[in-house]
Amino acid sequence: MSVKIIQGGAVLKTAEPQDGDNLLKLLGRSGVFLDAPCGGLGKCGKCKVRLSSGGEEVRACQTPADGVAEVHIPGEMKMEIAGDDGQIIGGGQSKPGRLGVAIDVGTTTVVAHLTDMDSGARLASASGVNAQRPYGADVVSRIEFSAEYGHERLSALITEQINGLIAQACAKSGSDSRDIELVVIAGNTIMQHLAAGYSPVGMGTVPFRPVSLFGEFLPPWQGLPAGKDARVYYCPCVSSYVGGDITAGMLACGLEDDPGPTVFIDIGTNGEIAMKLGDKYYCCATAAGPAFEGAEISCGMAAVNGAVSHVNWDEESGKLRTTVLGEAAPQGFCGSGLLDALSMLLITGAVDETGRMLSSEEIEHPIREHIGKLGGETVFFLDREREVYLSSRDVRKLQLAKSAIASGIQTLLITAGVANAQVRSFVLAGGFGSYMDKFSAAKIGLFPAEFLPITRSLGNTAGEGAAIALTQPDRRAVLERIDDKCEYIELSTSPIFNDEFVENMMFE
Repeated sequence: MSVKIIQGGAVLKTAEPQDGDNLLKLLGRSGVFLDAPCGGLGKCGKCKVRLSSGGEEVRACQTPADGVAEVHIPGEMKMEIAGDDGQIIGGGQSKPGRLGVAIDVGTTTVVAHLTDMDSGARLASASGVNAQRPYGADVVSRIEFSAEYGHERLSALITEQINGLIAQACAKSGSDSRDIELVVIAGNTIMQHLAAGYSPVGMGTVPFRPVSLFGEFLPPWQGLPAGKDARVYYCPCVSSYVGGDITAGMLACGLEDDPGPTVFIDIGTNGEIAMKLGDKYYCCATAAGPAFEGAEISCGMAAVNGAVSHVNWDEESGKLRTTVLGEAAPQGFCGSGLLDALSMLLITGAVDETGRMLSSEEIEHPIREHIGKLGGETVFFLDREREVYLSSRDVRKLQLAKSAIASGIQTLLITAGVANAQVRSFVLAGGFGSYMDKFSAAKIGLFPAEFLPITRSLGNTAGEGAAIALTQPDRRAVLERIDDKCEYIELSTSPIFNDEFVENMMFE
């Protein structure tokens, strides 16, 4: 029995279930995106669909496709994506010539920059939510999927998506894809493996062994919209969990010419940290999980319409002030909103230094009117009517994530013999770093308050680094030298990290 896939009242396509299919698998195989941060394990409850118009919501990953006549899916997911400025130069028409594409393959989003190889000018950009996201919000979920089902599905998804983004950028600028000579890819090591067609499974267990650390040209995959002699360059990775997005980001920030001490951090679904000191780079990756992406939070969500991106308490009016993406009614919190909410709860005394959310009777501040109970648990209600809230368990998950990142920073500093006050520059990279309030981040202890005067948010540095490597062969050589100078610190076996993690669990 075929299943009609319906969005906004219109039939998108019809799909034939296979034996054992649930609706999430059916939709994924049909090329239909549905957010499933837990990778279909039934833990997040975010892959909601309806089996009839106006019917009760069900979890797609837990609903067998057999016997279902139609499935109604939410509207298209339009995410705020750092680095996609949609820029088109030359009046939307580029001259024929040597073209290249810089690709930032993030775990959450993918951005492609079509570039004039001779002038270095960016002709157009295209972006989208990573097509692998229905198979899990983080790289661990995708490694687990690859281990169980093989990596070929995920590899096909990402290469097909890159093909589509290149085609979009060419259409925007009036360019001919046959003029594309070079594609440069920057992503974490797992994403680069999947783009290259390699299995990431070896990076899922000790000794975390990758197939390649890249820094090389590989043959283009079948169907790449480019010239017949086009080449694909993959940025060098430091380890299984510090990838080409970090080396490219450090190139974009000019760290090779910076004596330091400089701390560089990209907080996304992975927390990757590097510190430059003299002629050496110290690197690590934190097991923070995707909490700051909203994936493990009760009302967490991606940075899409309806997501609360900022919130604070206005003492003068005695009211909450919120910013909601798309000017829509609030549906949940994205990462920057979670950060602000936790900071506000600490400032107002609704959460104490141990991370416990107080009951309304224990709080003296007017914010107590927003504290209540849900299912026997103390929660902070942003919107009671729509049940948009932050729970006590959510605070604990954010507390663990912030401690992991803060402890990763301190582990690198202690290893290098550098004090907080000696750090000259602190660089926030990636989408989350672009949108989060740095004062909220410092308040919850994500990084030391001493870093506030020296903090720079530089956005999509991975994409910018890939663009530099695309058009400047000499800088590509610098990129590879950066990789050679990196010392990777494995946090899972570090006694420094373990001690710091316990210390950083507390809020000041």
